[in-house]
Amino acid sequence: MPLDRLSPQALASLLLCALAGAMALHPAQAQPAKGALAPIQLGTTAPFSGAFAEYGQEYRKGADACLAAANAAGGVRGRAVQITYLDDGYDPARAVANARTLAGQGIAAFVNLVGTGTLQALQPVLADLQVPVIGASSGAQQLRQAGTASRWVFHTKASNSEEFEGFARMLPTIGMEKVALVYQDNPFGRAGLDSALKAFATGTGRPPPTAIALGEPAAQGDAHSFATTIAQVRSAQPQVVVLIAAGQAAPAFIAAYQQAAGPAARVAVLNVVGGRVLTDQLQARLAGIMTSMLYPSPWSTSRRVVRDYQASLARTEASPSLLSLEGCINLRFALEALKAAGDDTSPAGVRRTLERGLTVDLGDFTLSLPAGKQVASRYTSLGIYRSNGRIAE
Repeated sequence: MPLDRLSPQALASLLLCALAGAMALHPAQAQPAKGALAPIQLGTTAPFSGAFAEYGQEYRKGADACLAAANAAGGVRGRAVQITYLDDGYDPARAVANARTLAGQGIAAFVNLVGTGTLQALQPVLADLQVPVIGASSGAQQLRQAGTASRWVFHTKASNSEEFEGFARMLPTIGMEKVALVYQDNPFGRAGLDSALKAFATGTGRPPPTAIALGEPAAQGDAHSFATTIAQVRSAQPQVVVLIAAGQAAPAFIAAYQQAAGPAARVAVLNVVGGRVLTDQLQARLAGIMTSMLYPSPWSTSRRVVRDYQASLARTEASPSLLSLEGCINLRFALEALKAAGDDTSPAGVRRTLERGLTVDLGDFTLSLPAGKQVASRYTSLGIYRSNGRIAE
């Protein structure tokens, strides 16, 4: 049967078979009791307002939940850890100003930074601030490759290039060889498009992907503004759209495309798209949407890292999500770096520790940062959304 006639449930079965072969927000923790050692300080600048607010909020939920559990267990060598959050509204200039403020407050490291444009703006500043970054949302290749990457940034997940390589490898196994790349016309989208074109141009004899800009009006979430983009996509007749967009634009485009194309609207999204903006807005329309996975599913109970995260999150009112799991994992890696730094939890001491290399076993999921390198994980897999918002990996 042609793929465009398969139901989302049938597609899910096919895929699973193939896979089997703000403003300054207060510190996250209370002040220490009299006589206790001073807490170790971490800092985050991220969007807690605006179109991308969910990213900052979800990362914070995961980080705060897992930090509370760590502090309850003794913190770092008997010292509590606190995180100070500053809202940058996804504005690179505000992020740079926030970073200067946080560095001036004596933080040991930044954690859970959000945005390709933000990290691009911060890279030349980090050498002056001399504070390391542990965990960032962006998977842009130019922020990781020699010659353009800051030596102060340490990533905990695979790059966008590796996500696209996974798509290029896996999608043909379920009969999806003709691809349209729909990209957001901003630093994130343009960087992702460059990586995607390279990944899909592998000399396999498959048709080259068609690149189609989502455009600035689409980023405002007006469904009518997608008419031109959708017409171009339908003219290309792809078997699947790989969407290189984040924030409100992602679910808005998917909903409009599904309405226009019907059962033929097969979409694959990047891991960073997988927040509550997507699940809450699409709801039952989620079924059949594919996503790259850079960490285990936050709903899985087969891995200890997820069970620990779920136990920490259960103490709050938050629900599991890809983004909050990432926030938790980044935070836990930062805590292990602080422990390994011993008595020197200064920014320079933390950076030296990371440069020596650090392996952290989180239980069935390991982050391994080789000495002299800046990426601790290259884990990728493919998942599919169910109608209840959960992901089957």
